[in-house]
Amino acid sequence: MSYAEHNNRRLEQFIVLLFIAAPPVGGLVLLYQVLQDNARFLATIGWLAYLVAIVGAHIKWVRPYFRRFPIVTGYKELFTRTKMILPRHRSLVNKAVRTRILRSIYRWAVFFAIIPFFVGMYNLYGHHFVWFMGMWLLAGMGITVGYHRTGTHPSYKTNQVVRGVVLAMGSCAMQGPAGEWMKKHTKHHAFGETSVDVHSPYVFEDSKRAIWWEQFMGFMHSFVMWAFREPSLRKPMNMTMEEWRAHMLAHPPKLEDFRFREEDRGHWEVRNPAGEVIVTTDTILKKRWAGFVNDIVEIEKDKTVALISHPVVYLTILGLSFYIPYALGGISVWESLTRLLFMNWSTFCVNSVCHLWGEKPFDTPDNARNNAVIEILAWGEGGHNTHHNAALWAKHGVFGWQFDPSYWFIRGLKSVGLAKDLNMPTNLQLLRAWREWRKREPWMQGYPVRPKHIIGELPSNPPKAKVS
Repeated sequence: MSYAEHNNRRLEQFIVLLFIAAPPVGGLVLLYQVLQDNARFLATIGWLAYLVAIVGAHIKWVRPYFRRFPIVTGYKELFTRTKMILPRHRSLVNKAVRTRILRSIYRWAVFFAIIPFFVGMYNLYGHHFVWFMGMWLLAGMGITVGYHRTGTHPSYKTNQVVRGVVLAMGSCAMQGPAGEWMKKHTKHHAFGETSVDVHSPYVFEDSKRAIWWEQFMGFMHSFVMWAFREPSLRKPMNMTMEEWRAHMLAHPPKLEDFRFREEDRGHWEVRNPAGEVIVTTDTILKKRWAGFVNDIVEIEKDKTVALISHPVVYLTILGLSFYIPYALGGISVWESLTRLLFMNWSTFCVNSVCHLWGEKPFDTPDNARNNAVIEILAWGEGGHNTHHNAALWAKHGVFGWQFDPSYWFIRGLKSVGLAKDLNMPTNLQLLRAWREWRKREPWMQGYPVRPKHIIGELPSNPPKAKVS
């Protein structure tokens, strides 16, 4: 390791230490303050239990019901598409309309059901609760819509001013500069659930797979400890861009140290019908590494990302995210740190929990899953299996039963002319994936299949995503 790389590593460890240690300290201080008022503390627990009960009921009973309907269209599209088949299939059309109306009623019912929670929390904490929710929304959308869906994966187009604003919003989350975040997430996608993955929760040594402590440490690595261990991907100051590219290409992961899950072997080597290896793991690894290097070099060249990621700019934005709530609302540093704790640990769950528990409607080369709870906590990022199936889709909650407010934000940008060319799946892609999922998962086999004469035979090759 060179002197410059050593210094980069030390600086990153210091930033990560602050990032991980400060929010829990802030949460403990705030909890101590709340405990001084027993009545308010008990009321807070009551309102949180109320919210958990609503969300739990949705996940346990309502969400499974809507899994029978992979696509939920708007009323205009529904009536347009069913007009031609209405005379021959009136009962099916009526059922589709009733289901759509039922879904609308349910959404409004949930909306009105959770209003008492927000009213109750506001009565307890006043403007402090408003600042908590507002900053959580601002920084959370900065990560999901900025760092993730336009930074790492350009799933929609916008001008550089708007792009800079959403990246700056993400800087308020204290998850590191945009450039570093985007490079490490790119590495996660290139080498998902292998020993080169930034934050894989899996233990690859067969002798250790049954040892609970190894499994626990694997989860903790994917949740937060990876931030201490993963080397920086910043370009050393003493290298030109081409020198850095050449240096990275000349140092791919060593084959003898490369590990992956046995069930993913088909994605890391290719065999002919006779069982002979025709494309080796080494060949695929080097090809993936070359693509990854090209991607992070492009991120490094991005002027908007470079500006927002500059240490002075990044630290200024981060400082303002603490100072403005303090100056305008009297929000203490500890309250801001508590907000960071809640939001960042929700983000950590995406790359740990969503690789262990949840639904897998798409057959991806890793174990990424859609998790209903993380969809809510991480503003739609819990649609992780969908995202790993097609990283460039602007919408992660593509099925009718999923929750994706980050997509609503992008749609809002589009409605006012600030976003365009949203990369979206087609209905046939979703129907095909839903059918394959139903065949693949035993617990899904009780769900009915829509008649072929209504949706037609699905093509063997899925159509390309559409741009809206």
